[in-house]
Amino acid sequence: MSLLVKMRQIKDLSPSERHIVDYIFENLNDIFNIGIVDLAEKTFTSTATVKRLCKKLGVDSYIDFRLRLSSEMSNYSTDSILESATTPVGRYDSTDDIIKKVSNQNAKSIIDTMNLNSAETLDSVIVEMSRAARIDFYGVGPSNVVAEDAQIKCMRLGIPSSAYKDRVSMLINAKAYTQGTLAFLISYTGMTDEIIEVTSELVRVGVPTVSLTSFGENDLSKLCRYNLYVDASESWDRLGGMSSRISTLNMIDVLFTALINANYEKHTGSMDHTNVSCVKQGS
Repeated sequence: MSLLVKMRQIKDLSPSERHIVDYIFENLNDIFNIGIVDLAEKTFTSTATVKRLCKKLGVDSYIDFRLRLSSEMSNYSTDSILESATTPVGRYDSTDDIIKKVSNQNAKSIIDTMNLNSAETLDSVIVEMSRAARIDFYGVGPSNVVAEDAQIKCMRLGIPSSAYKDRVSMLINAKAYTQGTLAFLISYTGMTDEIIEVTSELVRVGVPTVSLTSFGENDLSKLCRYNLYVDASESWDRLGGMSSRISTLNMIDVLFTALINANYEKHTGSMDHTNVSCVKQGS
């Protein structure tokens, strides 16, 4: 996992260790020139605390920590995205500031999500999708927007699918399960009551389940056979799904693109057949 992502997600830190992490994020451009003694002094901690933090992050030494961080920063799209994305939108920000901050937060969420998921897990899910005779998507609220987008992709590929948005319809669909069905459960918090209820029913009847949820253990990830994660830095108390919705939609795009490549001739043929022109005659 990306060291930057791990520093954001790790929970088991002392107040001193958390202070060091906060300082690093606030001084990302300078941290490569700061030695372990200087870092301890600037954060009012100790070299032992810095070393302990490195161990918790899975790094042998502070030197290795700086090398890995430097490598990741050079591969990160731009330093400005990372820096701006850590700054929340302020009450009196200009429209230009809002455009940059929201866009950079979305970009960061997609990049962090990429680093949270292994190719091995994605390959396993794609195999399940290739075998499935039917793929159903479950999500309520903002998550249903993602579910409906995925269902339209299934329609383009000629795969029977559903994306019900209310509890009763979702539960009826789960109980009416047929052999060969694969189910995606979408919930950023991983604790949406309706999704937990329908997931429990799907597991009971033996449907393979894939979660799309925030990184870390939650009620949904405990139930599902496969777990795909999105960046968990977005507050749960938010104006609907924002960067989480974008990163989840991106994950759906990744899955379906890989699915098409798994059987290119078949799926591109289905896409050609289901193509609908939106150009009006005479326009």
